[in-house]
Amino acid sequence: MWDKLKSAGAVIAGIAFLIGLLLLSGLFIHGSARVGEKIYPWLATVSGYALGVVIFVLLPLAFFRKTRVVSGIGMMIASYVFGLNLWVWGLLLTYNLWGFLAVFIGLFMFGVGVVPIAMLATLFKGMWSTLGQLVLLTVLTFGTRFAGMWITSKAQLDQTKADQATDYVEAHAAADVMAAGSTTAFSGPPSAPLLSSNYFVRHWRGELSLGISYWLNSNLAGIAPLALIAAVNMMQEGGYSLRAISFASLGTLLFSVIAWLWSIVGIWRSANHHVARGGSSGWATAARVMVVFGIIAMVGQLSANTLPQIKEYALIATGNDPLGNIKIKVATNGQSVIVYGMLREGAAVEVQNILDAVPGATTLVLNSAGGRVHEAKLLARTVRNRNLNTYVEDLCASACTYVFLAGKDRAATPNARIGFHQPSFPGLDADDQRSRTQDMLEAYRAAELPEAFIQRIAKTHSEDMWYPTRDELIAAHVITRVSFGGEAAISSLGMRSKQELLLTWQSIPLYQAIEKRFPGTSSEAVERAWAAKERGGSDGDIQNAVRSVISETYPRLLKTADVSTLDGFMKVLINELSAAQAVSGEACTILLEGKLNIAHTLPKEIGQQEEEFLLLALASPPTTALEPPDPAQFTQAIQKVRFNLPQKYINVVDDMAAYTNQPDLVCEAMIAYLRVIDALPPRERQVALRGMFQGDD
Repeated sequence: MWDKLKSAGAVIAGIAFLIGLLLLSGLFIHGSARVGEKIYPWLATVSGYALGVVIFVLLPLAFFRKTRVVSGIGMMIASYVFGLNLWVWGLLLTYNLWGFLAVFIGLFMFGVGVVPIAMLATLFKGMWSTLGQLVLLTVLTFGTRFAGMWITSKAQLDQTKADQATDYVEAHAAADVMAAGSTTAFSGPPSAPLLSSNYFVRHWRGELSLGISYWLNSNLAGIAPLALIAAVNMMQEGGYSLRAISFASLGTLLFSVIAWLWSIVGIWRSANHHVARGGSSGWATAARVMVVFGIIAMVGQLSANTLPQIKEYALIATGNDPLGNIKIKVATNGQSVIVYGMLREGAAVEVQNILDAVPGATTLVLNSAGGRVHEAKLLARTVRNRNLNTYVEDLCASACTYVFLAGKDRAATPNARIGFHQPSFPGLDADDQRSRTQDMLEAYRAAELPEAFIQRIAKTHSEDMWYPTRDELIAAHVITRVSFGGEAAISSLGMRSKQELLLTWQSIPLYQAIEKRFPGTSSEAVERAWAAKERGGSDGDIQNAVRSVISETYPRLLKTADVSTLDGFMKVLINELSAAQAVSGEACTILLEGKLNIAHTLPKEIGQQEEEFLLLALASPPTTALEPPDPAQFTQAIQKVRFNLPQKYINVVDDMAAYTNQPDLVCEAMIAYLRVIDALPPRERQVALRGMFQGDD
């Protein structure tokens, strides 16, 4: 019995041990994935710099005997950087695509199994670009490691030979001196210079045949940069930082120039030796002529394309992007993050850091003329991953549209400008421009924009800008909703104190005129605006608070206005309602309630008309000797107005509250009502207007 209990206890203990082991493994894997998510962007950036160091520092050092060992050791160190990046990436992909069990199996396979499992996962998921990047990074990891080992062993072999040569020279030094003394000062022609065993050095010296130098090595010098360009493209797709990509692109351009120079110098020198080696002088001359033509072409390419790109990439790589600045602010209610300015190098990371600090943000407010396409793509990925809305009140053009189109809900005011054109970058030739434009068009196709809309973008040169109309943006599904403005709490960011707000208010001519005519208005407007801000209100809430104060001045202003002022007000009101109706019936009814943001919703000239009318009306002295309008005459004038209106409009005018669910009908009725009044003969119109605005309350 005791033995059975012991056996059962052992089984239970074993099961408990296995469960504990699985729990610990789960915690380890989950923790590793969390840590990997934090360090992977940093590792990717470091790997980008390491690749640049390998290509542009360590590889050239391998050509020189004295620095070869440094090159080999450096490459082996870089291979471990690439390997760590590959392992962390493989872990994250395996965990996110196939889950805990796949990671557990991968770690069980000597820890490195997560990489091949990640390749299988991306293969089965059809993630071909990611699979290609994994393969490329694997080749890069082991390629640099084996290259470093080979270069290091070669450096050790060279050192051994050098030591043996030194020993040989020291052992025979005396005999050589005696032999030298017994010979004449000149015993024959000098010996031929020693030939180098380094292939690249032999080409540079012209020691290779003209055929190999011209046909093989010139093509090699042209193909090698293409491999680097492919690696840079992989970095772009892999989400590397723009600075790392610019560093690699800069190195690629410099390498291309160096490879070209190495090629033509070797060809020229080989042509000089071609006849002495028994070759044809005609082929040697032809090779020199082609080198001259190549130099002429290269000078043109350098000035028009390569040097401008080298300058731009160098500025970006060193953190001095000349494109402009970006400002990022958080709305006072914490629900919006506002992005102003250009999407320069590092903009995506800056915005992402702000979003990390404000987990409650649901909307990204954009006010940008564009920027770097790569930064826009990175930021668009963040918007999609966080399921954010995007919102524009003023401007979103060029690369900014990538970010805007990534939003779940994409809202813009009627006056917002959303612009499209071809991409641009200094030094692009026709092929590069065409390639980048096609990449941009594919991004818009991925956003499911209509093909006709995309082709219109393709025809817009990078120096121009196409701003589609509101109807075109809606039809193309660029915007999913028209906003009447004021949705984000932007204006409150500049409201640091009521005193400062009051000073700002008093510096505006219109508000100065209102305060002069109706003292105390400024203080009341500031109090209401500040109260809306303290409640965490949006811009619309704050603007409505201010506008409510201004609206309250209208009855007092019109109460003592002359007939010309009343006529002017009627024309302004009809124009505003008509402009709002062109936006929507809802905008029209919001205007009737005195809550529409005219600056963001109606054409600019409409707002200017209202401001000019108010300044003129406020400057006119009040008419205090007016007799009250005759009620009988007013009733007669209004009856004439009603006679010229359809019954459905009369019903709306009589009880507008009953038609709140029919904003289009309300808008039509009120515009028709005011237009009939405006069309009355002067005397009857005067009676109607005075009865409306100057009659008994």
